[in-house]
Amino acid sequence: MSSSIVLKKAFQNGLQINGLTFRSQEVRPGFVFFALQGANVDGNRFIPDALARGAVMVVSSVPARQPCPVLYYQSNDIDRDMADAAYAFYGRPSDAMKMIGITGTKGKTSIAYLLESILASAGHTVGALGTINYRIAGRVVSAAPNTTPAALVLFDLLAQMRRENCDSVVMEVSSHALELQRVRHIWYDTAVFTNLQRDHLDFHHTFENYFKAKHKLFENLTDPLNPKANRTAVINVDDPYGRRLLEEFRWRVNTLTFSLEAPSDLQAAHIQETLEGTSFEVKGVPMHIRLLGRHNVYNALGACAAAQASGVSLEQAAQGLAQLPGVPGRMERIDEGQDFFAFVDFAYTDESLQRAFATLAPFKKGRLLVVFGCGGQRDRTKRPLMGKTACSHADRVFLTNDNPRCEDPKQIFDDILQGMKGFSNYEIVPDRAQAIGRALQDAHPGDIVLVTGKGHEEWQIVGTEKRHFSDQETIRKFLRKEK
Repeated sequence: MSSSIVLKKAFQNGLQINGLTFRSQEVRPGFVFFALQGANVDGNRFIPDALARGAVMVVSSVPARQPCPVLYYQSNDIDRDMADAAYAFYGRPSDAMKMIGITGTKGKTSIAYLLESILASAGHTVGALGTINYRIAGRVVSAAPNTTPAALVLFDLLAQMRRENCDSVVMEVSSHALELQRVRHIWYDTAVFTNLQRDHLDFHHTFENYFKAKHKLFENLTDPLNPKANRTAVINVDDPYGRRLLEEFRWRVNTLTFSLEAPSDLQAAHIQETLEGTSFEVKGVPMHIRLLGRHNVYNALGACAAAQASGVSLEQAAQGLAQLPGVPGRMERIDEGQDFFAFVDFAYTDESLQRAFATLAPFKKGRLLVVFGCGGQRDRTKRPLMGKTACSHADRVFLTNDNPRCEDPKQIFDDILQGMKGFSNYEIVPDRAQAIGRALQDAHPGDIVLVTGKGHEEWQIVGTEKRHFSDQETIRKFLRKEK
């Protein structure tokens, strides 16, 4: 455990460490409490609560504000020190499992589900960490507050996966996690790159910084400390940033490329789309996924390539793909016998809205009605772009609240409306349930209603309050005429 300065100091002071946490309400006797300074909450305020619950050591990035009765360590890099402590305390669990990391703007969740299905079908015991939830051998063990959890939570989950005999872990790796060192000490066998689109510029500020954050996952493969054999980069070479990654890493690690257009190792042919799913071939092997859209062919190819890096054949991969019933909140069809179509999709950027519209276009026989909004305290630059995209492609747009958080909803609407100038095919319905109801009520036979932005989420964040809300439940309740 000497790799952790926090644990080393604890042992030097004769402390028995029983746990690590950054949530004071989780502290038990013998715990180390990490007082994090978050964007909205300062963990240092909760030091007295942690002490009262039995914390034997406090780690903070600032000096103690008052005399501390237990060991107090001021860290100059608390994210690093948390990762170091978690890796050591939980017994380096990721070293003993095949680690597959998936990064990119879009497709991470779908690839994770597809790959998990393939590996499980091929006989592996799989842990999965991602945007929707965290799973062990298909069993949901926790909801997912973050796509990639904080290091203390992450290594605890990995240790649990190891105890339950997982041999492989499929995890979505966000750009935030890479920048904030949440995945420090996780040595990857395989890294998958999906694509790069406008997102998270509130955090990264520039697109190039955003790319550099994603780049860190592939640097992990080439790190001389990485002990894994046969490290492989799986890259979408139809994306220009994917081609940059390939150019840089092709001589340094194994690479497997996938595409629909450019020459690659795995390329889809004979693509056929229906409302029941998508069929295609890869190297003569027929494949079918119960997911809609050409973008999901990319996701399936990425999953097949990552599986191939783990020794799974294309024929085995095809079986695993066919067994996945769908991905929650990703172009999820809601059917209660109505005479029009209703879908829920996670699309929350202008590019993902365009992709959703393109997916549905071949099946459009009537009008397209769209419900959407933008999250508060997030990248404002995408808001007018989303407004323009929605009004340009939909016959009717119902602009509503997403997760306003602590931002004034009027400011969010004003930003979106900048891109809707010159259009008249929209109305503002701030209450999300009412907006969904208005769209469903307005739908005629053969129309398509698309509700976007929240996807799998079962809550809405208003101010600091997290309220239960599900687009799927709201649609079903309306269609069933429930009050």
